[in-house]
Amino acid sequence: MHYDVFNGDADGICSLVQLRLSNPKNGELITGVKRDISLLKKISPVKQDSVTVLDISMKKNYQEVVDFLELGVEIFYADHHQSGDLLTHENFRSHINESSNICTSLIINKYLSGKYQEWAIVGAYGDGMDKSARIIANKADLSKDDRNQLRLLGECINYNSYGT
Repeated sequence: MHYDVFNGDADGICSLVQLRLSNPKNGELITGVKRDISLLKKISPVKQDSVTVLDISMKKNYQEVVDFLELGVEIFYADHHQSGDLLTHENFRSHINESSNICTSLIINKYLSGKYQEWAIVGAYGDGMDKSARIIANKADLSKDDRNQLRLLGECINYNSYGT
């Protein structure tokens, strides 16, 4: 079984879109509203399961990560929030960058060598990383109209992530 666990905001959603366009997987999608970040408590993986975690603080989910690794679960973790203690384990692949000018969509964009950069731009705009989004949009030579559409999409996705 595979689990995709991701923040329900624009950054988390766009990170997952990029990964699954690149590497499709059938699995269970686990998400929540923007501030619901203790998402690993919602799953019970077993040995040989795999978990992809996107845009949720490892510091807030540290014990679950340790527990899953002890069970033999493979974990891919990408995030830009406080990570706490970083783990080293043969089943743990992390892409964590706590820089103030990055979000998870941009981390995944780099991981995938820009293959789905429009989705990274959407996620960055949605996460308030306008300057970083503009830098990628400039490199992609996107028109002003295209940039505005990607910005609006990111903002709309993010706005809806707050729930009711």
